[in-house]
Amino acid sequence: MYLSILFPSILALYALYKNKITISGIILAWLLGIIICYLGGYIAFLALTIVFLLTILSDKIKSNKEDKTRNIMQIISNVLTATMCIVLFYVTNNNIFYIMYYCVIAGSLSDTLASSIGTLSKSKPINIFTLKKLKIGESGGVSLLGLFISLIGGMIIGSIYLIVEFNLMNFIIISFMGFLGSFFDSIVGTLLEAKYRCLKCHKKTNDKIHCKKKTKLIKGYSLIDNNVVNLLSNIFVFLISYLILK
Repeated sequence: MYLSILFPSILALYALYKNKITISGIILAWLLGIIICYLGGYIAFLALTIVFLLTILSDKIKSNKEDKTRNIMQIISNVLTATMCIVLFYVTNNNIFYIMYYCVIAGSLSDTLASSIGTLSKSKPINIFTLKKLKIGESGGVSLLGLFISLIGGMIIGSIYLIVEFNLMNFIIISFMGFLGSFFDSIVGTLLEAKYRCLKCHKKTNDKIHCKKKTKLIKGYSLIDNNVVNLLSNIFVFLISYLILK
Protein backbone atom coordinates (compact mmCIF):
# COMPACT_ATOMS: atom_id res chain seq x y z
CA MET A 1 0.00 0.00 0.00
CA TYR A 2 2.79 2.42 0.94
CA LEU A 3 4.62 1.88 -2.35
CA SER A 4 1.35 2.41 -4.22
CA ILE A 5 1.32 5.92 -2.74
CA LEU A 6 5.07 6.52 -2.93
CA PHE A 7 5.57 5.81 -6.63
CA PRO A 8 2.73 8.09 -7.87
CA SER A 9 3.93 10.76 -5.41
CA ILE A 10 7.44 10.68 -6.93
CA LEU A 11 5.97 11.01 -10.42
CA ALA A 12 3.68 13.86 -9.30
CA LEU A 13 6.55 15.75 -7.68
CA TYR A 14 8.62 15.32 -10.84
CA ALA A 15 5.77 16.73 -12.95
CA LEU A 16 5.48 19.63 -10.52
CA TYR A 17 9.23 20.26 -10.68
CA LYS A 18 9.20 20.22 -14.48
CA ASN A 19 6.03 22.37 -14.56
CA LYS A 20 4.47 19.94 -17.02
CA ILE A 21 1.03 19.76 -15.41
CA THR A 22 -1.11 22.29 -13.55
CA ILE A 23 -1.67 21.80 -9.81
CA SER A 24 -5.24 20.52 -10.27
CA GLY A 25 -4.01 18.19 -13.01
CA ILE A 26 -1.20 16.87 -10.80
CA ILE A 27 -3.62 16.14 -7.95
CA LEU A 28 -5.94 14.16 -10.23
CA ALA A 29 -3.02 12.37 -11.91
CA TRP A 30 -1.66 11.48 -8.46
CA LEU A 31 -4.99 10.02 -7.35
CA LEU A 32 -5.44 8.05 -10.57
CA GLY A 33 -1.85 6.86 -10.30
CA ILE A 34 -2.51 5.50 -6.81
CA ILE A 35 -5.60 3.67 -8.05
CA ILE A 36 -3.69 2.13 -10.95
CA CYS A 37 -0.70 1.17 -8.82
CA TYR A 38 -2.72 -0.27 -5.93
CA LEU A 39 -5.44 -2.07 -7.91
CA GLY A 40 -3.46 -2.93 -11.04
CA GLY A 41 0.00 -3.58 -9.67
CA TYR A 42 3.47 -2.13 -10.17
CA ILE A 43 3.86 -3.24 -13.80
CA ALA A 44 0.63 -1.48 -14.76
CA PHE A 45 1.95 1.67 -13.09
CA LEU A 46 5.32 1.19 -14.83
CA ALA A 47 3.51 1.29 -18.17
CA LEU A 48 1.81 4.55 -17.18
CA THR A 49 5.16 5.96 -16.06
CA ILE A 50 6.72 5.10 -19.42
CA VAL A 51 3.90 6.93 -21.19
CA PHE A 52 4.41 9.98 -18.97
CA LEU A 53 8.18 10.10 -19.46
CA LEU A 54 8.01 9.56 -23.22
CA THR A 55 5.36 12.29 -23.43
CA ILE A 56 7.73 14.72 -21.74
CA LEU A 57 10.53 13.73 -24.11
CA SER A 58 8.22 14.09 -27.10
CA ASP A 59 7.53 17.71 -26.15
CA LYS A 60 11.16 18.48 -26.95
CA ILE A 61 10.91 16.83 -30.36
CA LYS A 62 7.88 18.62 -31.76
CA SER A 63 8.77 21.13 -34.42
CA ASN A 64 5.80 23.30 -33.43
CA LYS A 65 6.42 24.80 -30.01
CA GLU A 66 2.80 25.35 -29.08
CA ASP A 67 2.64 22.78 -26.31
CA LYS A 68 1.52 24.22 -23.01
CA THR A 69 1.45 22.97 -19.45
CA ARG A 70 -1.04 20.11 -19.36
CA ASN A 71 -4.20 20.69 -17.35
CA ILE A 72 -6.80 18.59 -15.56
CA MET A 73 -8.87 18.12 -18.73
CA GLN A 74 -5.89 16.52 -20.47
CA ILE A 75 -5.42 14.15 -17.54
CA ILE A 76 -9.11 13.19 -17.74
CA SER A 77 -8.99 12.63 -21.49
CA ASN A 78 -5.79 10.56 -21.41
CA VAL A 79 -5.84 8.63 -18.12
CA LEU A 80 -9.44 8.26 -16.92
CA THR A 81 -10.46 5.50 -19.37
CA ALA A 82 -7.35 3.48 -18.56
CA THR A 83 -8.06 3.87 -14.84
CA MET A 84 -11.59 2.58 -15.38
CA CYS A 85 -10.12 -0.54 -17.00
CA ILE A 86 -8.06 -1.20 -13.85
CA VAL A 87 -11.07 -0.63 -11.58
CA LEU A 88 -13.18 -3.02 -13.66
CA PHE A 89 -10.36 -5.58 -13.55
CA TYR A 90 -10.19 -5.32 -9.76
CA VAL A 91 -13.97 -5.48 -9.25
CA THR A 92 -14.71 -8.29 -11.72
CA ASN A 93 -11.37 -10.15 -11.54
CA ASN A 94 -11.70 -10.46 -15.32
CA ASN A 95 -8.26 -10.41 -16.98
CA ILE A 96 -9.75 -8.94 -20.16
CA PHE A 97 -9.99 -5.52 -18.50
CA TYR A 98 -6.34 -5.73 -17.43
CA ILE A 99 -5.27 -6.31 -21.04
CA MET A 100 -7.61 -3.52 -22.15
CA TYR A 101 -5.76 -1.17 -19.81
CA TYR A 102 -2.58 -1.70 -21.80
CA CYS A 103 -4.49 -1.31 -25.05
CA VAL A 104 -5.87 2.07 -23.98
CA ILE A 105 -2.57 3.54 -22.81
CA ALA A 106 -0.90 2.08 -25.91
CA GLY A 107 -3.29 4.20 -27.95
CA SER A 108 -2.38 7.29 -25.93
CA LEU A 109 1.36 6.70 -26.30
CA SER A 110 1.09 5.88 -30.00
CA ASP A 111 -0.81 9.09 -30.70
CA THR A 112 1.68 11.14 -28.66
CA LEU A 113 4.72 9.70 -30.44
CA ALA A 114 3.08 9.94 -33.87
CA SER A 115 2.23 13.61 -33.38
CA SER A 116 5.74 14.45 -32.11
CA ILE A 117 8.22 12.28 -33.99
CA GLY A 118 5.93 12.44 -37.01
CA THR A 119 6.79 16.14 -37.31
CA LEU A 120 10.35 15.10 -38.19
CA SER A 121 9.14 13.58 -41.44
CA LYS A 122 10.70 15.18 -44.51
CA SER A 123 7.38 15.00 -46.31
CA LYS A 124 4.33 16.95 -45.18
CA PRO A 125 1.46 15.01 -43.57
CA ILE A 126 -1.66 14.42 -45.61
CA ASN A 127 -5.35 14.60 -44.89
CA ILE A 128 -6.66 11.02 -44.55
CA PHE A 129 -9.73 11.70 -46.70
CA THR A 130 -8.69 14.32 -49.26
CA LEU A 131 -5.00 13.30 -49.45
CA LYS A 132 -4.15 17.00 -49.50
CA LYS A 133 -0.93 18.05 -47.80
CA LEU A 134 -1.22 19.75 -44.42
CA LYS A 135 1.13 21.87 -42.38
CA ILE A 136 3.49 19.95 -40.13
CA GLY A 137 1.93 19.59 -36.68
CA GLU A 138 -1.62 20.23 -37.89
CA SER A 139 -4.05 17.84 -36.21
CA GLY A 140 -5.72 15.18 -38.34
CA GLY A 141 -2.76 14.70 -40.66
CA VAL A 142 -0.81 11.46 -41.07
CA SER A 143 2.61 10.60 -42.46
CA LEU A 144 4.37 7.30 -43.09
CA LEU A 145 6.81 8.11 -40.29
CA GLY A 146 3.97 8.95 -37.93
CA LEU A 147 2.15 5.70 -38.74
CA PHE A 148 5.32 3.68 -38.21
CA ILE A 149 6.06 5.39 -34.90
CA SER A 150 2.49 4.85 -33.71
CA LEU A 151 3.02 1.11 -34.21
CA ILE A 152 6.28 1.32 -32.26
CA GLY A 153 4.41 3.07 -29.43
CA GLY A 154 1.96 0.20 -29.23
CA MET A 155 4.79 -2.32 -29.24
CA ILE A 156 6.50 -0.52 -26.34
CA ILE A 157 3.43 -0.93 -24.14
CA GLY A 158 2.90 -4.45 -25.44
CA SER A 159 6.46 -5.31 -24.41
CA ILE A 160 5.79 -4.09 -20.87
CA TYR A 161 2.74 -6.35 -20.73
CA LEU A 162 5.00 -9.29 -21.62
CA ILE A 163 6.68 -8.81 -18.23
CA VAL A 164 3.38 -9.85 -16.63
CA GLU A 165 2.47 -12.64 -19.04
CA PHE A 166 4.45 -13.87 -22.02
CA ASN A 167 1.50 -14.03 -24.39
CA LEU A 168 2.39 -13.11 -27.96
CA MET A 169 -1.24 -12.86 -29.07
CA ASN A 170 -1.99 -10.26 -26.39
CA PHE A 171 1.22 -8.46 -27.34
CA ILE A 172 0.01 -8.26 -30.94
CA ILE A 173 -3.44 -7.05 -29.85
CA ILE A 174 -1.99 -4.32 -27.62
CA SER A 175 0.44 -3.21 -30.33
CA PHE A 176 -2.31 -3.13 -32.96
CA MET A 177 -4.72 -1.27 -30.68
CA GLY A 178 -2.06 1.35 -30.06
CA PHE A 179 -1.73 1.87 -33.81
CA LEU A 180 -5.50 1.79 -34.34
CA GLY A 181 -6.12 4.26 -31.53
CA SER A 182 -3.67 6.73 -33.03
CA PHE A 183 -5.21 6.32 -36.48
CA PHE A 184 -8.74 6.80 -35.10
CA ASP A 185 -7.53 9.94 -33.32
CA SER A 186 -6.42 11.34 -36.68
CA ILE A 187 -9.78 10.50 -38.27
CA VAL A 188 -11.79 12.23 -35.53
CA GLY A 189 -9.37 15.14 -35.55
CA THR A 190 -9.87 15.57 -39.28
CA LEU A 191 -13.65 15.29 -39.23
CA LEU A 192 -14.79 16.84 -35.97
CA GLU A 193 -12.09 18.80 -34.14
CA ALA A 194 -12.60 22.55 -34.04
CA LYS A 195 -10.25 24.62 -36.18
CA TYR A 196 -10.06 28.39 -35.92
CA ARG A 197 -8.51 31.28 -37.83
CA CYS A 198 -6.94 34.22 -36.08
CA LEU A 199 -8.54 37.44 -37.27
CA LYS A 200 -5.32 39.35 -36.62
CA CYS A 201 -2.49 37.20 -38.00
CA HIS A 202 -4.78 34.97 -40.13
CA LYS A 203 -3.10 31.77 -38.96
CA LYS A 204 -4.96 28.51 -38.44
CA THR A 205 -5.07 27.48 -34.79
CA ASN A 206 -6.77 25.12 -32.35
CA ASP A 207 -7.26 27.93 -29.83
CA LYS A 208 -10.33 30.10 -29.32
CA ILE A 209 -8.04 32.99 -28.40
CA HIS A 210 -5.03 33.95 -30.53
CA CYS A 211 -3.06 37.18 -30.56
CA LYS A 212 -5.18 38.13 -27.52
CA LYS A 213 -8.32 38.14 -29.66
CA LYS A 214 -11.18 35.73 -30.29
CA THR A 215 -10.68 33.50 -33.31
CA LYS A 216 -13.21 32.48 -35.95
CA LEU A 217 -14.40 28.86 -36.21
CA ILE A 218 -13.70 27.66 -39.74
CA LYS A 219 -14.08 23.88 -39.37
CA GLY A 220 -15.41 21.27 -36.98
CA TYR A 221 -17.40 21.80 -33.79
CA SER A 222 -16.50 24.24 -31.04
CA LEU A 223 -17.22 21.69 -28.30
CA ILE A 224 -14.75 19.19 -29.74
CA ASP A 225 -11.17 20.13 -28.96
CA ASN A 226 -8.06 17.95 -28.78
CA ASN A 227 -8.99 16.74 -25.29
CA VAL A 228 -12.36 15.48 -26.49
CA VAL A 229 -10.69 13.81 -29.48
CA ASN A 230 -8.24 12.01 -27.18
CA LEU A 231 -11.07 10.89 -24.89
CA LEU A 232 -13.11 9.59 -27.82
CA SER A 233 -10.05 7.74 -29.10
CA ASN A 234 -9.53 6.07 -25.71
CA ILE A 235 -13.20 5.07 -25.54
CA PHE A 236 -12.94 3.67 -29.07
CA VAL A 237 -9.92 1.55 -28.10
CA PHE A 238 -11.77 0.45 -24.95
CA LEU A 239 -14.77 -0.78 -26.95
CA ILE A 240 -12.87 -2.39 -29.84
CA SER A 241 -10.38 -4.16 -27.57
CA TYR A 242 -13.25 -5.50 -25.46
CA LEU A 243 -14.96 -6.90 -28.57
CA ILE A 244 -11.69 -8.54 -29.67
CA LEU A 245 -10.82 -10.00 -26.29
CA LYS A 246 -14.19 -11.18 -24.98
